[in-house]
Amino acid sequence: MAPPPSSRPRRSSAKPSRPGAPKRPRRTILPGLPESLAIVQRLARGLSGCFDVASIGDQVVRALTDELGLHSCSIMLLDAGGERVVNLSGASPTVPKTTQRSFRLGEGVAGIVAREGRAVRVDDTRLDPGFLKGPIPIRSLLCFPLFSGDRVIGVLNLSHPVQGFFTAEHEAAFSILSTTIGHLLAFARLQGELADLNRSLEAKVEAKTKESEASQQKLFQQEKLVSLGTLVAGVAHELNNKLVPLLAYSHVLAESPRSDEERRLVTAMASAATGAKQIVEGLLRFARQEPPRMSVMNWNDVIGDVVEWLPYRKDKPSITVRTVLDPDLPPVLGDAQQMGQVLINLINNAYDVMSDGGTLEITSRSRGARVEVDVSDTGPGIPPELLSKIFDPFFTTKEVGQGTGLGLSLCYGMVRTHRGEIEVQSRPGCTVFTVQLPRAPETSSRGADTHPREGPGGR
Repeated sequence: MAPPPSSRPRRSSAKPSRPGAPKRPRRTILPGLPESLAIVQRLARGLSGCFDVASIGDQVVRALTDELGLHSCSIMLLDAGGERVVNLSGASPTVPKTTQRSFRLGEGVAGIVAREGRAVRVDDTRLDPGFLKGPIPIRSLLCFPLFSGDRVIGVLNLSHPVQGFFTAEHEAAFSILSTTIGHLLAFARLQGELADLNRSLEAKVEAKTKESEASQQKLFQQEKLVSLGTLVAGVAHELNNKLVPLLAYSHVLAESPRSDEERRLVTAMASAATGAKQIVEGLLRFARQEPPRMSVMNWNDVIGDVVEWLPYRKDKPSITVRTVLDPDLPPVLGDAQQMGQVLINLINNAYDVMSDGGTLEITSRSRGARVEVDVSDTGPGIPPELLSKIFDPFFTTKEVGQGTGLGLSLCYGMVRTHRGEIEVQSRPGCTVFTVQLPRAPETSSRGADTHPREGPGGR
């Protein structure tokens, strides 16, 4: 059965009539075999460069109704499930707008042709039990299967209200057209699938390229930090030698008779020397690529310990410190002392850039298998051209004498030894450093000291 024409607007693929040109009279008999073959040949040539499924369908139905004077013509294609034929394109002068129809395989003449893969000609639809009456008055029907290889992909319906309009000769002639249409539709579908695949591959290649560039950048950063480690090892060794007598003499002075004020100053000196020694030891561990002293830690505790001393910074009283901590933050495996050093470094940098005051905010949150800590400031921001260099050894935006350029590169190395990431985003008025560490496995919840399975990276 010929389905009604498609309900969507027809494309303007056929040549428009000239203004004032007389309409082609509707035929009451089909053209002879030579003329029909010529029509088929012209239509096939016109479709040879078309690779759009909908456009092919529209051109066919428009050309056949105009050239042959058919009452209606339509193309139906199998759906994705291969269970129904659905109207793709249709044209009918008497029913310009109809609802789109579809048939199950074996239902109606179109469904029978799609199921059996053979052409069906009905001279009088009133006498054919397979014909299902629709909104278009049809008496003669010619329905062809459309093939892609040996597989039916749809049907071509030709219909007319005059009984016996189609003959066996026309059936033979238009079977050639149905074969051509089937090949073109199959090829157009393949072209569409290839285009989709190409877009998908391009997106994957672009993603892989960005991933590769990011990996190369991290590798380059690690190589620079290896060189930094050699330098730090020498400097830390010399500093350690100078700290030993300071520590020894401070303990001697603390044990000798002193006034309360002198004892307080000596204790402060010993404490500062001890803290400096711990930092030097951390630098040596970093330079020697020794693993951090890993244990189960909670970022909120580290943040709390660091933030506790911020009110004693008298140099920047106009800076507001705000913490937004997740109370249900899961633990991570890490070296609390090293992560405290990372946090202090980021906070000190934030203080340094907010010379006229501002807001320092520290945020903790859980995101999937990672725990994140943000340190953000309302300073002037980092220029975009400098963001890629921010973790480079000895790179600094501070004035000469105010920074060594080692702080952020040390932070980068420490975080990488924890199998973590440190990232920065910046715009005028807002800079955010984000430290990401993997969540501690359930088996480590007792807090026993452990070491990474792999050697430290990111040095």
